[in-house]
Amino acid sequence: MSRPRILVIHRRSPYTDMVPGQAAPDVADMFGANDPFVESIVEAHEAHEDAMSRVRAALEERSLESTWCHELNGTDPDSYDLVITVGGDGTVLHASHNIGDTPVLAVNSSPRTSVGFFTACGATGFPGVLERVLGGDVRPAKLFRMCVRVGGELVSDRVLNDVLFCHDCPASTTRYELTLRGHREDQVSSGVWVATAAGSTAAIRAAGGRQIQAGSGRLQFAVREPGPCGGAENYRTPTVTHGFIEQGETLEIRSRSTVARIYIDGPHVDFPIGFGDVVTFTGAAGPLNLLGYGRQDFP
Repeated sequence: MSRPRILVIHRRSPYTDMVPGQAAPDVADMFGANDPFVESIVEAHEAHEDAMSRVRAALEERSLESTWCHELNGTDPDSYDLVITVGGDGTVLHASHNIGDTPVLAVNSSPRTSVGFFTACGATGFPGVLERVLGGDVRPAKLFRMCVRVGGELVSDRVLNDVLFCHDCPASTTRYELTLRGHREDQVSSGVWVATAAGSTAAIRAAGGRQIQAGSGRLQFAVREPGPCGGAENYRTPTVTHGFIEQGETLEIRSRSTVARIYIDGPHVDFPIGFGDVVTFTGAAGPLNLLGYGRQDFP
């Protein structure tokens, strides 16, 4: 990878949409008065802008051709040799839905305000990591993704982190039938998390899940706040509330809610689920090739 064609996908700083003249007057006043409440937003914006400049300078110094974008708008990342993301984990998730085999190098643009679980380095360490990538010294980690279908139709086979199935209204009870390994059970709860190994340190862990070794094709699920089913005469509680879905197995959820939804890798990608719709989840879908993932020797 001596002279690759590079696509840089960068996040849009929240501050960009909140600067005076665009934000509501009371929000603009907070920035104008240097209110400590918005201090972290300003800090993250300044760090991000600096990171963008450093990444651009490192590429130009090596005379590497690069295309920059926030929204892809028809751009095919797989027509490039390397994708670089500048932002945090959300930027990686956003980009990953459009990337097949092209390797991804993720840069954390604001390490003080962003965990950057998927990122290989910060902006200051980027030039050195880039050299190692160009020299072929960095092999990508293969992070298997999840395949989701509704009524047998493919919704996505590039889910990197997790899916939340729940009622359209978060204050309403989610009703559904869950099936795994031939066991079928009616349940009511606040919804169901289904996560990949890469997503096992995210929301599902907070819901009582366990971390899975990166690179595994297994999935796991966790029922959020399971409640009693039936009435006074047939009162029962769900028994299958968490567990693993091995490669080759399928978790099936059939909605009993009139309006439900699945959220894919966060709040920005969602799909409506109607009464009686069957949603299926399988693991070991095509992996994302993530450079520098989990490397402790990168800055």
